[in-house]
Amino acid sequence: MDDPDMGVTLSVTSLVMALAQDSPEQYKGSYVKAAHRLKRIIVDGDCATDYLYYKVPCPWIQVKLLRLLQYFPPSGRTIRNI
Repeated sequence: MDDPDMGVTLSVTSLVMALAQDSPEQYKGSYVKAAHRLKRIIVDGDCATDYLYYKVPCPWIQVKLLRLLQYFPPSGRTIRNI
């Protein structure tokens, strides 16, 4: 997910998301990478103009990264059974 090419990032994120869905503990390192990549896209504006969609930088990658983050609980907290 650190690759500068957005196509590679999109492909890798899809793969990691599928793998983390079944066993998030084994892929917990992807949490940091996903958060870092989102920051680079949204805050730092690190996005090629080819990947702007109606002035939104890489919306499809943003959605995939956010979906990946949903598999991991916030740091310092645990998920309780209701």
